[in-house]
Amino acid sequence: MKRLALAFLAVLTGTLACRCRKPPFDTDAGVPPVSAAWLEGRIPEEIDAGTPRTGGVLRVRVQSEPLGLNQVHDQMLDGVVRRYLHGPVYETLAELDRATEPKYVLAPLLATGWVESGDHLTLTVTLREGVRFHNGEPFSSADVVAVFDTLMNPQLPTQTRRGYLADLESYQATGPFSVVFRWKRANVSAARDLLTMVPMMPRSALAGDFAVAPILRAPLGTGPFKFESWQPKKAITFRRFDGYWGTPPYVDAIVIRPVADANAATQLWEAGEFEVMTQIPPRTWRALENGEPQNMWAQQGYNRSAFTDNQYSFIAWNHTKPYFADVRVRRALAMLFPWESVTKNVDLGLETPTTCPYYPPSNGCDPAVVRLPFDPRAAMALLDEAGWKVTKPAAVREKEGVPFRFTFMANANSVRMGKLLPLYQEQLKTAGIEMRIEPAETATYVTRLRDHDFDAAALSWATLDVESDNFQTFHSSQIAGGSNYVSYKDATVDAWLEQIRVEPNDDARMKLQRQVHRKVYEDQVYLFLTRRPLLDAIAKSVHGLKPSLAWYDLRKAWLSPPEPRW
Repeated sequence: MKRLALAFLAVLTGTLACRCRKPPFDTDAGVPPVSAAWLEGRIPEEIDAGTPRTGGVLRVRVQSEPLGLNQVHDQMLDGVVRRYLHGPVYETLAELDRATEPKYVLAPLLATGWVESGDHLTLTVTLREGVRFHNGEPFSSADVVAVFDTLMNPQLPTQTRRGYLADLESYQATGPFSVVFRWKRANVSAARDLLTMVPMMPRSALAGDFAVAPILRAPLGTGPFKFESWQPKKAITFRRFDGYWGTPPYVDAIVIRPVADANAATQLWEAGEFEVMTQIPPRTWRALENGEPQNMWAQQGYNRSAFTDNQYSFIAWNHTKPYFADVRVRRALAMLFPWESVTKNVDLGLETPTTCPYYPPSNGCDPAVVRLPFDPRAAMALLDEAGWKVTKPAAVREKEGVPFRFTFMANANSVRMGKLLPLYQEQLKTAGIEMRIEPAETATYVTRLRDHDFDAAALSWATLDVESDNFQTFHSSQIAGGSNYVSYKDATVDAWLEQIRVEPNDDARMKLQRQVHRKVYEDQVYLFLTRRPLLDAIAKSVHGLKPSLAWYDLRKAWLSPPEPRW
């Protein structure tokens, strides 16, 4: 159930002027000890205490402004955007029940029920009646069909979600509130993907030219919050929808504040501009652990949350390039990565190195796979063996007259890559490899990845569920139009990925996933990097928010009366 997300997406954003001051603290009374929950990034149970109160505005800082808000358009499938749109604004047929962690069983949403045939070839869905979209139009099976017509249209930029539904043979409205889906071949995860992944929109909003449809920037859903406004580089506002079919939310509005610059975001946070501060830089996270007076505003005003979701970061090597076509070269590049320096100076010990594309608690990762060590001598021997040799001292390696000189496409606003890549660049230089760093803005980044127009790039895949399909990223059929940006081809891995989709037995499926893990790491398809926890902070005036694989449920947030401010 992989939800592909490009975590590198970040655009430079402006900031709003601060309208308030920090609450006063009596530092003369002494600095209270830092709690274990604060140090561990653990949300205390008392966050749910009290009687929910209606009213107030929940302001959430995010790092990047989205390219758009249409959650079926390929270029707008940013995982961060999905987190705050799905549930509050867009609704799917079903959703993960956060209360059933770690299994996350499905709960009805726009569907009241569904029946899957024993052979996993037919899914019959019963829809909820009495639901209206934010524009007042009633929701029915005709809207479901229109959404899937859009997704399955090969002429539209909807390939990413279409890739997960490639075996969908037909879908038909069998009544105003019933739809039947049929697959060409069995797929044990297809029903779960279909029910939880596809946001419902009114058919009227999907008519006409999809490339310029208003829903690209002004989404229309059925959720408890409706789109109100988008101030570029400042704020995206969602207001309570009075016509919501379900339990009304508590807060009046949710304001998404994109602030790309980490220092600016921290200053605004300290000034009280965010109730939810997301993506705290590691250096700031560590600095706030000190029990000093200057940190009391954060320690007394916020709860910290460090939650490791199902995501991993990696370096993508374009296998069609002469430098990266040979697995020996890719293995050498892994052994030249300066792990100790990056862990100590960039990640500050907060990230967990990984070798695996599956969620570790799911048993899809083979614990016997050991990360390649930092070993420059062995790496240079592999490069020599692969024919990339130094012909004279301090020269760039060559093979058949081609110098080992490549370009690393880097996100222009990534703080982590800005610190990590120079360290790697220097290490590669000592081995006779020249890496040039080329900053790229988001729109260019996405386009070049899809066109395979790059040498190397930094990426992250995020999955808001317990199981990852990985067909979309590693199967050779997904090189053209899918998310196999590195052009990896292996017939054995293709066969395993196909088997995983049809294997109903959990243990057998996990065994196949471990085989995929071993093979893609042996082939160094990617240079797997780390799993980073979500480093967030939630104001103590905010109740009802707890982290999960499906992120925070903003629909349940409520606010205590505001603290007095000077």
